Amino acid sequence: MVKPAHAWAFTGAVVLAAAATTLGLASRPPPISHTSLHLSPRTVEMPGFGRDQLLGPSEIEDLTEFVLALSMRSTDNAAVLRALPLYERNCAACHGLAGEGEAMTGVPDLTDGVWINGGAREEIRTQIWHGADGRGPPRQVRSSPAPRLR
Repeated sequence: MVKPAHAWAFTGAVVLAAAATTLGLASRPPPISHTSLHLSPRTVEMPGFGRDQLLGPSEIEDLTEFVLALSMRSTDNAAVLRALPLYERNCAACHGLAGEGEAMTGVPDLTDGVWINGGAREEIRTQIWHGADGRGPPRQVRSSPAPRLR
C-alpha cells in the first residue's frame, strides 16, 4: 500500500523530531531526580467539541479526516490540511503533535489503529462530537455503566 502524501509528512515530522533530539540539535528535558508512581486508575476526559459548541459541524468533519490520516487511512486531503490548526489548538496538548497519545495518563494513541470506541469514520466523528470520560464509549451513546477492569 502506498502512503498518501500527508501520511509521509506526519511520519517525516516524527522522524525529524526524534533525530534532532538524539543528535542534540533540540533541547532535552532535564533528567528527573525522583518520581512517584501512583497505581490508582487514571481517568481522562475529552470534551464534547460539538455537544459543547466548541467546534462547528464542518470543523468536526475536518478533524475526523485528520484523525483518519494519523492512522494512515484514506482521507480527504483538503480536510486534513484545514484541520491541522484545529488539531494543534484542540487536540495536540493531550494526543501529541503526531497523535501518539500518552499511555501513562490514559490518552489514546491515534496512530496505532487500536480504537477504544470504534475506528469507523462515523464512530470517530461521534467521539469528537460527544467527547468521552475515559471509561468507555462516548457519554451520549453509553447504554450501561462501563465495565470495571480486574
